[in-house]
Amino acid sequence: MFIPPEEALGLIKDFLNNTINAISLQLMQSTKRIALRLGVWWRVNSLRRGGLLEAAIPYLRRGLRFKSPKALEMLREAVIEALSLVLMRKAKFVAYLVGRKLVERLGWVRAIVRRSQDMINMGLMWLNTPIIYRPELT
Repeated sequence: MFIPPEEALGLIKDFLNNTINAISLQLMQSTKRIALRLGVWWRVNSLRRGGLLEAAIPYLRRGLRFKSPKALEMLREAVIEALSLVLMRKAKFVAYLVGRKLVERLGWVRAIVRRSQDMINMGLMWLNTPIIYRPELT
């Protein structure tokens, strides 16, 4: 089983915060389905899991909508938490995010990196480097 470094969770949450703008019924259903399939659904905070996501899915299925910005923000945070637990298990995605961070940090590497596969390769090299020899990501 792949165990990413502690920095990976922060990278994943930053990526999801920048990517997810609107919460839809389809997004919540697919997040729940994938989290259940991978066995991380029960690791999501119980208030977010049961109180928000499992209550919001039938509510939205009836055709009702959330109007409160606070409720929408809480749903967004719950979906981001569940998706971050799902994506922590995807070594290729974590390697892509680490490679992307390395490209941002090291300006001279931009001339070498041409494809996303190059970022994945850089991330895999960084993840496979012993902790003593790794440069900081932040």
